Amino acid sequence: MTFVVPPGHITQAMYYRYLFAEMLPPEITKILYLDADIICKGDILPLWQTDLQDRVLGAVRDWGEAKSCGRIGLKNGRYFNSGVLLMDLVKWRQQQLTQKLFQWLEQIGSTKILWGDQDALNGVIDGDFVELPKKYNCIIINNTLLKADPEDVIVHYIDYIKPWHIYCLDSDEKKLYWRYVQKSLWDDLQPLDGHTVDTTVMTARVLYKEGSYEKAVSYYEALLKYFLKDKYT
Repeated sequence: MTFVVPPGHITQAMYYRYLFAEMLPPEITKILYLDADIICKGDILPLWQTDLQDRVLGAVRDWGEAKSCGRIGLKNGRYFNSGVLLMDLVKWRQQQLTQKLFQWLEQIGSTKILWGDQDALNGVIDGDFVELPKKYNCIIINNTLLKADPEDVIVHYIDYIKPWHIYCLDSDEKKLYWRYVQKSLWDDLQPLDGHTVDTTVMTARVLYKEGSYEKAVSYYEALLKYFLKDKYT
């Protein structure tokens, strides 16, 4: 099996969704897959009851799909986000989709692949999926125009900056995440600190913007010590 893992925050675990049809017993005929970086804030029963119209899966079209279609050579012009998938496992098994996906990865290699499992799913299916309403996979990217609407049922934080990071800029979507944390068994969680130069800089900027000037200075000081340690230690 070929696992093409692009650099960044994505790991080989993204390919596990390929294996559901192989690992689950035959009597499991349909599943709803959800990424871990989502908030489900509404009723998903209508999503579960969606008619897949004899297709293998339903998904929401991705933000910036035109570039993705061109990059991997899709003919249909539709490219979906794989963070929310309603999957017909019967058809998946009949079509031997797991084997086809890994064959596609083997043939394409890493030259065109940016989003790993998502690219392969789109490359093999090439637009032959049921388009789900945007409200079932509302894509959020920190500090951009990609925001959630009140009617959105599933909010998906796709960026490498997550709402649980201390350097995530303040927004309604970040507040939404922490409201759900407070309702959970993990209500004592605290934002995760940065561990790279980039995230340290981002943390300092966020703290400065929030008016926590002393804390912001402490992060800048840590950076100076890091860069100057060869001369001054």
